Amino acid sequence: MRRKVGGAACRGLLLALFGGAALVLAVFARGDAEARRIVPLALPVAVESGAWERERADFAARLVRGYRIDAEVAREFTDWILEASVRQRLAPELVASLVMTESTFRKNVRSAMGAVGPAQVRADLWSAFCGGSLDEPEQNIYCGAQILAHYMEACARASDSDPKQAELCALRSYNVGFGNRDNVYFVEAAARYVAKIDRYLTPLTQA
Repeated sequence: MRRKVGGAACRGLLLALFGGAALVLAVFARGDAEARRIVPLALPVAVESGAWERERADFAARLVRGYRIDAEVAREFTDWILEASVRQRLAPELVASLVMTESTFRKNVRSAMGAVGPAQVRADLWSAFCGGSLDEPEQNIYCGAQILAHYMEACARASDSDPKQAELCALRSYNVGFGNRDNVYFVEAAARYVAKIDRYLTPLTQA
């Protein structure tokens, strides 16, 4: 289920990204690669930078405790994960658990199927959809979150908008593909993947 990101994190991220400008461009997915629109958002000038820094530090500390990763790695990935979660309106814990499941926070991994980076994205399938360079770890994570959000919207339509079922469907789709999400030949692999995501969610949501 998608959860809202704290307002301080959202304002802090957007200020850092756009140099404190009062007007930024945000891109929202509408469920298919072609139908995307840019919406101008007016931002308040005053930003609670202290609150954002505390939220950023707290999330990095949760990654260290939950996943036993290096503190410097946690701080670096925290910026990318929180930004991706704001962009795609996903829970940062969900994005972090996806990265942990896919790559255990390694930047330059490549699978036998050609998936690359922390979110294990296949350039041949998703490069045009996401844009940017998938070899860059931050762009790779943004793309992974964008794909997951895309699947959530598609799955919501397929499951009568039940949020929990849409999330489970999206995670299965991320692993085995949307067309194979309910395929009997892939059901066990997809179930193992969802269980792994849940296992990595637990230390972050209970920290």
